[in-house]
Amino acid sequence: MKAFTRARQPEQKEERRAHLLGTARAMLAEGASLGDVSLSELARRAAMTKSNVYRYFESREAVLLALLVEEWEAWFAALARWRGPRAVDADAAVEQLARHLARTLAARLRLCLLTSALPQVLEQNLSEAAIREFKLRSLAHFDEVAALLSERAPRLSRAAAVTLMHDAVVAITGLYPATHPSPAAARALDDPALCALRRDFGRELERFVCALAADAAGRASGARAAR
Repeated sequence: MKAFTRARQPEQKEERRAHLLGTARAMLAEGASLGDVSLSELARRAAMTKSNVYRYFESREAVLLALLVEEWEAWFAALARWRGPRAVDADAAVEQLARHLARTLAARLRLCLLTSALPQVLEQNLSEAAIREFKLRSLAHFDEVAALLSERAPRLSRAAAVTLMHDAVVAITGLYPATHPSPAAARALDDPALCALRRDFGRELERFVCALAADAAGRASGARAAR
């Protein structure tokens, strides 16, 4: 691969940034762990110097965080295009939407991996300004998602839909590592005596999100009735 020269124009800088993200994405697709995505290895694979990488990302965690933002935005774009069958009633609409949310999230393993690593990895080597910018962007993004959810399932108020999305993130953060054990732990769980400890990520996430959606819709209905 031809080494990059220093970018001077805005479009060149965006090209370099996109190239670095594409390189990191490819590393994860090849089976690299999050720990394997170091700035040194990223620079080597991208045919750039490590000092040049710092022009675009303050740390490897910033690279991973940018990938996470892209994953959530791609998921939302697909959700916006989805048109499910007409539900028979308001409760069925909530459940149908919740199942679709869970299934489409579980299908995006890179999104779930990065989401699960957010508190313990991605936010550990970032500046306060970068973390604040990410969280403000996340709030705005989830507000967009909530508007769509509330439109598709009117029993979910917009506020309830925002809560549902934040709760779904918490569910992913806990469930993903619990259902993707280390190789040694996975081999241990093959023991029939430990079958009660084996969990399927997709099934568990769907169960959690459906319960969370029903709770959010119920509380939203209660709040409306109390007015």
